[in-house]
Amino acid sequence: MAGETIISIAYGLDVLPNDDPYITTAEKGVHSAVVAAVPGTFLVDTFPWLKYVPDWMPFAGFKRKAKEWHKLTLAMVENPFEAGKRKIVSRMVRQSALLQQWCYLAGKW
Repeated sequence: MAGETIISIAYGLDVLPNDDPYITTAEKGVHSAVVAAVPGTFLVDTFPWLKYVPDWMPFAGFKRKAKEWHKLTLAMVENPFEAGKRKIVSRMVRQSALLQQWCYLAGKW
């Protein structure tokens, strides 16, 4: 419910009651941040020199996960923003923080 409210107010988007792509992506992105924030989760926390090993090395799984999580983080931020922009351009948007900022920057507020 909190995610629906945030997406609605910030971007003016309607959120599906079940399996909404914006909410699902945000949940995955937040989960990855929670996992990465736990000290000692990855060997690189104990052995900092591991950050210099190539991605294909056996103990470099953290690098592969970081790349995957980076994509999730970008999608979590960019997908609703792009959808909100499309709604503004098509003039099918309701009041939102994105619309207010867009109008303010365009000098129409």
